[in-house]
Amino acid sequence: MWGLKQSGVGCVWQIGCCLPATIAWAQPPADTAPIMLDPIQVTATRSPRQPSQIPGAISLISRERQHDYLPGRTLDEFGRGTPGVFFQNQFNFAQDLRIAIRGFGARSAFGVRGIQMHVDGVPLTLPDGQTQLDGIDPSLIERMEILRGPSASLFGNASGGMISMTTLTAPHEGWVIAPRQVFGQFGQFKSEIYAGGRSQLLDYGWFGSYLRQRGWRDHSETENLFSQLKLNYLSGDDADWMLVFRKFYSPETLDPGGLTLAELHADRRQASPGNLRFNAGERINQEQFALRYRKAISAARELTVTVHGLHRDFRNRLPFVAGGQVSFERWVGGVSMQYVSDHTLLERPNRLLAGFDYGIQNDDRQRYHNDFGARGALALNQIERVQSIGPFFRSEWEVSDRLAVTLGGRWDWLHYQVKDKFRADGDQSGTRTLSQASGTVGFVYRLADRHQFYANAASVFEAPTTTELINNPAGAGGFNPDLDAQLSLSRELGIRGELAGLDYEATGFLISSRDEILPFELAAFPGRAFFRNVGRSRRLGFEGSLSTPEWKGWRAQMAYSYSDFTFQTFDSDANNLQGNALPGIPAHRWDGNIRYAHPSGLFGQLYLQRVGSFFADNANTVTNPAYLLGQLLFGWEIKRNDIEGSVFAGIDNLFDARYNANVRINAAAGRFFEPGPPLNVFGGVRVRLLVF
Repeated sequence: MWGLKQSGVGCVWQIGCCLPATIAWAQPPADTAPIMLDPIQVTATRSPRQPSQIPGAISLISRERQHDYLPGRTLDEFGRGTPGVFFQNQFNFAQDLRIAIRGFGARSAFGVRGIQMHVDGVPLTLPDGQTQLDGIDPSLIERMEILRGPSASLFGNASGGMISMTTLTAPHEGWVIAPRQVFGQFGQFKSEIYAGGRSQLLDYGWFGSYLRQRGWRDHSETENLFSQLKLNYLSGDDADWMLVFRKFYSPETLDPGGLTLAELHADRRQASPGNLRFNAGERINQEQFALRYRKAISAARELTVTVHGLHRDFRNRLPFVAGGQVSFERWVGGVSMQYVSDHTLLERPNRLLAGFDYGIQNDDRQRYHNDFGARGALALNQIERVQSIGPFFRSEWEVSDRLAVTLGGRWDWLHYQVKDKFRADGDQSGTRTLSQASGTVGFVYRLADRHQFYANAASVFEAPTTTELINNPAGAGGFNPDLDAQLSLSRELGIRGELAGLDYEATGFLISSRDEILPFELAAFPGRAFFRNVGRSRRLGFEGSLSTPEWKGWRAQMAYSYSDFTFQTFDSDANNLQGNALPGIPAHRWDGNIRYAHPSGLFGQLYLQRVGSFFADNANTVTNPAYLLGQLLFGWEIKRNDIEGSVFAGIDNLFDARYNANVRINAAAGRFFEPGPPLNVFGGVRVRLLVF
């Protein structure tokens, strides 16, 4: 670990040597020649389409200047401000960022659930539906597309929403190197460097980062290294290859745990006593690769084949004795094949997509007793395997010049298998098989050239993840026999367009679910989440957004989300919770962002977020208070010839709010709250050099 810290410091010295020479240059006059821009297209629906052609709510976020000057800690820095998307847990790296889209994903005790996530067209989500976000660095993202409604007909299990990310592409002007250094309070220290270029047939880019921070709360230190290599090779006029390799290593990330209300009032910085006593934390070593081949069979037909693999070595310590240390080695592989055909149907344009996804996941898992931070006796030893296959199709038909209809379907089959190698408590080996068909139908009607009315209906299939299945409340190994898949039906109606230069969108939705999967904890295993199905629920919501065009360097955006999510039937522990609100999601949330850029290179940005109160438990007896957050960002960017340099600074939690950055749903012993840091500052420097 000390060697890693020393290597990170050396990296900073190397980056720092490049910076001073750029600070004295002045900004050249802006080029006022008109630039023809390509039409904006999104690929989150598995083939390039313009947003106006998609019969559902989709948010497209492209990298802009301010993204280069954020701390670069978690993905919410890129996706924040999106209506219907709620981020929590930005400061506990041992539990990962929590993302919820229209309530899907809110149940997650760690990582992401209920949402499919892809990077460069390659699944980040595992075959069983869980996603760990430590395999991608937020500073590497070039664009993010968020499908805010169910997309199971395209991506299958755990598709309550879809987030597709594209990492930085090689620059067009030549070979570029771009180092960046960020400092912040609470020991934040992050070094980054990107190098890339292109030739006639090949473009390439390498990114590396090192992050270390002490954290505001006690026992919340983290340290990690990340790198990515991406190559694109044009093998002919009608074919290309993409190769991606990523490496993530975290030698130590500590978990401060949740606090009770009394502990929160006494000392917000303290860690949970149990997490200190048992030295709660984790270590991760992960590699991921992908190879994609695309071939234009003809001018109107394209075939894409993607193979990918992942290896993850994981160790953690939980705040209890019995089975409180987890160790597993994970191997994941997959292949996807997709065929796209543009043709005519009844003399009107039609696009047909057809293909399949196959994945296999193998976890060799052990649990040991946690003897106050030391590894104790073996308590569980088993191999868990998941296989999934999902054939799909999608037809996008232009019925008329104004009306387009989309029809899609998919069938998912998941097979879970556990082989018990620890026979002291009997043989817990077993299998589970889950399968479900999913479908969608939708339409887009163009009211005018710049306005579209859209509607869709879609079904969602969300199977429990392997981790959720093996966390058996009975205390035995094997699978929880009482946990089943969650099924949902979504209906959505919306309008979007451009009015007087303002881009707007307004969407309403109704989602009905049965066998809702929600977490709970047991007093004997604090911090360990178990899961159960809880009857039926209803999600009624509204999302709206408005953004201005750029005017004399000024631009503004705002968004609002309304969520009325309730249990329709839920009998728990002899209590009828019908009509209670689903925990973890605020009824109201507002986001606003205003930015300014001056021709001299000075820039600034103010981001505000108001989060309404929400419940922390199914019984609605514990409330997380509303809060208002702000971030102020400002700096100076200068350019001369082939060199760019910038300095920047920012203030997080601008109003010094006392808020909780994460709420643990249905936590045991009242340990619901993970407080966020007070007002704090960060800053840094960035350079971009065109070498040749």
